[in-house]
Amino acid sequence: MQDQSPVVVVCGSINVDTFVGLQQFPTPGETVIGRRGLQGLGGKGANQAVASAHMGVETLLLASVGQTSANNPTEPLDPLALLAIKELQQHGVNTEFIARTNEPTGQAFIMNDASGENIIIVTSGANELTNPAAHVDLVKELSATRPMPVVLAQGELTPAHSAELPALAKAAGARLFLNLAPVTTKDPDLVAAADPLILNELEAADITGVSRETPMEEIFTALARVSRSAVVTLGAEGAAVIDSDGVTRVPAPKVDTIVDTTGAGDAFCGTLAAAVATGASLAEATRLAVAAGSLATQKPGAAGSYVTGQEVRTLQRTRCQT
Repeated sequence: MQDQSPVVVVCGSINVDTFVGLQQFPTPGETVIGRRGLQGLGGKGANQAVASAHMGVETLLLASVGQTSANNPTEPLDPLALLAIKELQQHGVNTEFIARTNEPTGQAFIMNDASGENIIIVTSGANELTNPAAHVDLVKELSATRPMPVVLAQGELTPAHSAELPALAKAAGARLFLNLAPVTTKDPDLVAAADPLILNELEAADITGVSRETPMEEIFTALARVSRSAVVTLGAEGAAVIDSDGVTRVPAPKVDTIVDTTGAGDAFCGTLAAAVATGASLAEATRLAVAAGSLATQKPGAAGSYVTGQEVRTLQRTRCQT
């Protein structure tokens, strides 16, 4: 008998994050003294895969890391790859199909100020070699035995590789959830294939080509013209779902003082994908996703700050704003 439990496929980046704490961000030309903090798993692909897995859904990550010797597949993974894969496995993510490359494992350097805001610098490394087209046959084969209702991807692939995402989703028989963060491409065919397109307020303005000062309702209307559906995250105000039912506002649950916003958007996206994969409507899934994103701000770090699916459901049920 075939296993009918769903699998979320995530195609994206793996980084190792290094955090630096600052009292305040430096201005150009200024030197400040920081405090080195955590070092651990990061990258939008890895983070979102962890968030999906935490919701109790089997999650398969298609990504790339580095190895210690070029052109020799028998050589061990580089130290950062070993760290990342170990953490992914501890979070329950399927790492079986992560590729080894001749480029170093990606890194991100994250500066947090006293208010919890962050600035992030990424060196992509092996992530630039992650090509969805290379995995089409794999997902087609796997989807013959397991339902794969969602393929989730982000803006950290190269634009040329991002253009292959609709074909990957089609091979899996899946909806393409596309979090264009950052907005590395405005390929109209790719944007039109997203169902939903997931963006924050600034990214939503950028992808539609309007001013960032444009009222949000006008941006929602513009998004409806270019994508099948969209979800816009609105920070402390929650999120908005734009689909055939119009615009649905989803308030954020109330949480304690924000510690670190790093990875909150990724917690949102992974939770959204997992909830839809298990049968929730887009609006229902968004309610869970805003709870997951809010909870991720309560601890430092990205994937390491994510809570269990039960905690997400409890917060969504008991502490949502009305």
